[in-house]
Amino acid sequence: MKFDFGKSLKFIKETQKKNGEFLSLSSPSIKKFNCNKIYNSTFPTSLIILCLNDLNTPISKIIIFKGTKFLLTQKSDFWSFNYWTRNSKESKQYPYPDDLDDTFCSLSALFLNRPEIFKGEILAKIVNLLTFTEEKTGGPYRTWLVPSDTPEKIWLDVDLAVNSNIAYFLSLQDISLPKLDRFINRKIEKKEYITPYYPTPYTSIYFLSRFYKGRRTKEIKEYLLKQKNKDGNWGNPLNTALAISALLNLGESPKKISKAIDYLCKNNLNGQWKACAFCIDPSINKKTYYAGSPALTTAFCLEAINKYQKSIKKSKNPNQKKFGTGGAKLSKIEKEIYNKVIKKTIKIFSSLDEDLKKQASQTLKQTLKTKNSLEIILLPHLFNQSLGDSIPMSENLIDLGVANLLGWIAYTIYDDFLDEEGDPKKLSLANVCLRELTLIFRNILPYETGFFDFSKTILNRIDSANTWETTHCRGIDLKQIPNYENYQRLADRSLGHALGPIAILFSLGYKKDSLEIKNTIKFFENYIIAKQINDDAHDWEDDLKKEHISSACALVLKEWSKKNNKNPNLEEDLDKLRSIFWYKIINKSCKDVLKHSQIAMESIKKVKIINNFKMFENILAKQEKSAQDALKEQKETLQFIENLN
Repeated sequence: MKFDFGKSLKFIKETQKKNGEFLSLSSPSIKKFNCNKIYNSTFPTSLIILCLNDLNTPISKIIIFKGTKFLLTQKSDFWSFNYWTRNSKESKQYPYPDDLDDTFCSLSALFLNRPEIFKGEILAKIVNLLTFTEEKTGGPYRTWLVPSDTPEKIWLDVDLAVNSNIAYFLSLQDISLPKLDRFINRKIEKKEYITPYYPTPYTSIYFLSRFYKGRRTKEIKEYLLKQKNKDGNWGNPLNTALAISALLNLGESPKKISKAIDYLCKNNLNGQWKACAFCIDPSINKKTYYAGSPALTTAFCLEAINKYQKSIKKSKNPNQKKFGTGGAKLSKIEKEIYNKVIKKTIKIFSSLDEDLKKQASQTLKQTLKTKNSLEIILLPHLFNQSLGDSIPMSENLIDLGVANLLGWIAYTIYDDFLDEEGDPKKLSLANVCLRELTLIFRNILPYETGFFDFSKTILNRIDSANTWETTHCRGIDLKQIPNYENYQRLADRSLGHALGPIAILFSLGYKKDSLEIKNTIKFFENYIIAKQINDDAHDWEDDLKKEHISSACALVLKEWSKKNNKNPNLEEDLDKLRSIFWYKIINKSCKDVLKHSQIAMESIKKVKIINNFKMFENILAKQEKSAQDALKEQKETLQFIENLN
């Protein structure tokens, strides 16, 4: 489906005032939106900016630039925002206190487009807004910026949509608050989506879908799909756009909403969509009024269509961007190898009985959807290409790709069991995969080359690392904090990834004690260490809550133990643990990532047979960038977390 965004963006640009503001229309009817009033409000401006943020066109950039300039004129000294434009006639006729809904929508729009202005002093003021309105320490938060002892209870409400907008802004800072998450999960569980400020459930669900990664994702999607009418839409363009974006944000297949996209396109008239009721406006003569505008509906529709097009493109070309090529498309030979590896893997599974074959098919499909699938399958081929005189495509490269894929499936299943999240139905499949990859390693080269014995040594190192982890890294005990030493345990856990390239070196006559094999192993050890340190630093909170003591968790606990004799309470002390992580640990973790990436590159450059290092540079680049970005953001994040405590 092709859609011309230019005409609609031109319409939005033409409705934007010179000062960057978008006007809000008000209607007494929710079904037939008839404009009775025109208001000056900050809300549509922040929402339109957020909707257009990912379009990345010259017109959208102009709209956003003007809109952010307007929003910056609307902040208070405390960095709060009001529903009404400052000093407008509406602000005098219907005076409202500043509120967190408008505040955090505006802050998110500004942060996504002007992140440089969010220095520590400003972040501290934002934290103070949260502290002032918190229902309980750490959330949830009241809507209005009024004292907690205000006699009029209407100003003390705690709203799902408002708290979702707060949580979204915090997610942009990589911050989550457990109490806030629990509040949102309770609302989802009870299906309490309609709030005093929004007349339909779609708005609240849209807001929470922008950040939500919780366990109730499936429930939200099922709820939305049940609300869809027989024609495949949600009643009007605005509700339909909100539902589409929410479903796509939550990972729904674009195939389930293609009719809804068709509905949006059919209802576009000269680049615009009609005004629909978005939120509640002030009542007039005790009659409820609803806010909306053609520009606002159009922005939400553009966002939904853009998300849909990107999702369709991704589903049609899941392998367009790939490991080791800097994001280039797969070459003809790479596509051929990729397809042959999958075909051969399916053939291995074809001899299984129906139940096991079905389980294998489902697991294979899930594995191929992961971001690592290309690296898994094409690594032997790409390593082979890096050599001065690479081996022409042969069955051996296909078999090594199959072995890597089977090993990944097997050890992913085993890892789930080690993390106490294993599915017993998959255990037999893991055994099949491990058995088949062992046969490949046994037969791919003559026994006298020594490769098979070497592969067994590597597999033994994997099992030893897993045993060490389950023995020493489960449960919090300050007297027995696991010591990762030089991170060798991290490398050993995934070192099977190196066996494809090592097999190629054995096939060329190199022995296990040769410098070529030793330095190739050293590259993969340090690459895996850098990747795992990054992953551990990213997931440390979740790991600690499960009492799975990763390398990052161990460093946090070690630092905690310097001033505390008892184990931390994971609910009461979480903010203190976060401070430790951001003050003490993140800097070390990032520097260790960069250090091991450098060692990896230095090691592989000692392998004289390699004359093209692009693949190795590419697979290290992501780890290095992640670490460098974290170091740049550390100061501001530290200040934010510090003020939350």
